Amino acid sequence: MNTGISKPQITLEEITRQKKAVRLQIREQRDRIQQTATELFSPVKATTKVEMLMNSVNSGIAVFDGVMTGLRIMRRVRGLFRRKK
Repeated sequence: MNTGISKPQITLEEITRQKKAVRLQIREQRDRIQQTATELFSPVKATTKVEMLMNSVNSGIAVFDGVMTGLRIMRRVRGLFRRKK
């Protein structure tokens, strides 16, 4: 039954070395993901006064749109729970 193929011996030192290598890879990937997310979600840096004004206008419009959407949702939910006569 012995085919002459021996299994490689795995030592505790080898396991420890592989574990450290995997942890290093995970840490590097986490840093890359965090950097990418920061770049994606960070606000745009305005270089001129016009861009700063436009960013403020866009933010105001986004807030107004959010409030209006919230009000519409509240009205619909309230309509579901009203008593019908």
